[in-house]
Amino acid sequence: MQPLMKTAVLAALALTATIASAQPLLDYRCSIERVAGSDDHNRELLESRTKLYVGRAFTVDRRTGVMAGALKNSYVTKPEVIDFGSSENSYKVITTLRLEQGAGRGSNAYLLVINEYKEGPRKPFVFVDNDEVYFGTCTHF
Repeated sequence: MQPLMKTAVLAALALTATIASAQPLLDYRCSIERVAGSDDHNRELLESRTKLYVGRAFTVDRRTGVMAGALKNSYVTKPEVIDFGSSENSYKVITTLRLEQGAGRGSNAYLLVINEYKEGPRKPFVFVDNDEVYFGTCTHF
């Protein structure tokens, strides 16, 4: 094979590999369908949360784990993607804010799990914001 042809073949293979590896990293657009909290016995608070969040949307940058929209997970500290998900695993992001990292008001823990392994375009998610839990579905975009 001539050097020019070898270069063209290698470039085509590299481009194909780049496209194939980028495909699984499509971002998410998510819709909130249900809200729960540790104090759900407080009917007014549950109704308020439901009115405020159900039907609203947020996005997830799959590479960084940053959420934007109705729900967020990045205020002072950055999220950490611990699993990009696959046909066998969920996509998982954890964000923590320790007492000394914030404004001195307390610590926070956020966890997002998107069931990437579920077949079909709609992937169920759960997002935990301290003692509040949000449920819904995400799609790639």
